[in-house]
Amino acid sequence: MKRLVYTLALVLSVSFASFAQNGGTAEQRAKNLSDKMIRELQLNNYQSRKLREMNLANAKKMVDFEAKHANNPAELERCINGVCKERDVALEGLLSTAQYSRYYGARKSFNSYDRAYAQQLLKENGKAAKSLIAQDKESTKRTFPQPETAVIKEAAPGN
Repeated sequence: MKRLVYTLALVLSVSFASFAQNGGTAEQRAKNLSDKMIRELQLNNYQSRKLREMNLANAKKMVDFEAKHANNPAELERCINGVCKERDVALEGLLSTAQYSRYYGARKSFNSYDRAYAQQLLKENGKAAKSLIAQDKESTKRTFPQPETAVIKEAAPGN
């Protein structure tokens, strides 16, 4: 039973560590933000593809900064603002003048939309982790019936 608990704990820790390494969250954040920007800015296929690549790279940077500066909100804010400024410069070369002016007017809403989505993902992942831990605790409390010993009866002598 101890072996099962230790194995389960190891699997959970490895899965959480791999998830924290930009696995799911960065890709989800980038896709979510890209979809919103593509719709609102009315981008063509080339612009959409480039924007998705750019947002994925930026989301990975942001997730890294969030993990690195989790206990220093001022430094985290400075780093994220730097990533947003880099995106502004890159988008200036990618978008048409009309598209960029729409983006520039709405960039704060894009940034807050991304942060709200990141918070939602964090809450969902926290709930998933709590439910996994709760399932683990429940499985350790279960007891199984003791096996009954088999009784072999000799057959009556027959003809």
